[in-house]
Order: sequence, then C-alpha cells, then structure tokens
Amino acid sequence: MKKNMFSKFTNIIQQAVDAIAPNLTLQEEFIHHWKAITNYFIENKDERLPADQTNLPSHLEQMLSILQQEEQTCESGSTGPCMEYMLHHKLLETLYTLGKNDVSTLAT
Repeated sequence: MKKNMFSKFTNIIQQAVDAIAPNLTLQEEFIHHWKAITNYFIENKDERLPADQTNLPSHLEQMLSILQQEEQTCESGSTGPCMEYMLHHKLLETLYTLGKNDVSTLAT
C-alpha cells in the first residue's frame, strides 16, 4: 500500500517536472522516456508493481508518439534520430528481455 502511494506520488512529481522542463528535441525527449523506463527496472529490482499501476505505459506511449511524429517529418525512406537511437541501442530487444523476466517472476 505504501509502495503504491509512493509510486503515485512520484508519478505526480514526474509529471510536474515534465511540465516545467525546457523544450527538448524529439530525440532528447525520447531518450528521457527510455531512461525513465530503465530506471524503473533498476530502482525496483526486488518489488515491482503491475505495469498498469506504474508510469511505464505512459512513457512507452510517449515514445511511440515521438516515433510517429518523427516519421511524419522525415523524408520517405530515411530514418530519424529517434528511430536510429532505438535501433542502435536495441530498445525492442531490451523491452522484450525486461518484460520476459518480469512475467517469469510473476508466474513463479
């Protein structure tokens, strides 16, 4: 219960910080959301909440939105810096690994 309240509180604080943050490039914003996701897994190794009770879905949705915005502004056949970052740093593979490990710990 305390962990859930703390999580909600940190979500509110994060939203406030995001609201007053300086204008970031799409790539900076994309990396910010990715770091928030990875920090969640680093900081909550022992006790994790179900994903829908965290800000993980929001960060993933923001990353998807950024990729969509970037695709609309790029020339046909080219990739933007956010897509390049995602491919170079193997974000999908990392998400798969984190999700797979998270599900297997819940199943046991």
